[in-house]
Amino acid sequence: MINKTRIDYKSGMTVVELIVYTIIFVIIGAFMLQLIWGGKSTETGRQRLGIFQDLRISSLKMNRELSQATEILFPPADGKKYSQLAFISCEGELIVIFLDDNKHLNLLNYDQYKKSKAPPHLLARKTIDFYALRPEDTEDYVQYFIQILDEKDIPFALSDGISVRNIIR
Repeated sequence: MINKTRIDYKSGMTVVELIVYTIIFVIIGAFMLQLIWGGKSTETGRQRLGIFQDLRISSLKMNRELSQATEILFPPADGKKYSQLAFISCEGELIVIFLDDNKHLNLLNYDQYKKSKAPPHLLARKTIDFYALRPEDTEDYVQYFIQILDEKDIPFALSDGISVRNIIR
């Protein structure tokens, strides 16, 4: 006769299995937390990059308008800083760039404003500082500086200068 032995398996886990499962759970949990925190910092970085991109686009709009100007009316060519910039566009319209009371940098076509009360074009929000200057004895060169704040009140600054092409002499 054949002796059949019966093997009974105990239900449960050994200490080694418990340690292995705990390590796997901790690794997966740490990975998930990294995804959540990393996603938040990526979103913050993306927002800050968007604000800086808005600032650069504002500068490009100003450069486009200024490059085709026929005359810079203000600031004078004295090397001092002024908080406004006024010039005549290639269409003969008066264009003014200024910082309003709400800390918005605006570009206003004054002739269109007089005719139809056209609102100014918003260039940048939360602007801390804006100034323009013309070095002494220059007719066709203007420099400007813009500084804005992001959501965390960290300043971004951009400075540029441009030579006006269409100056009539």
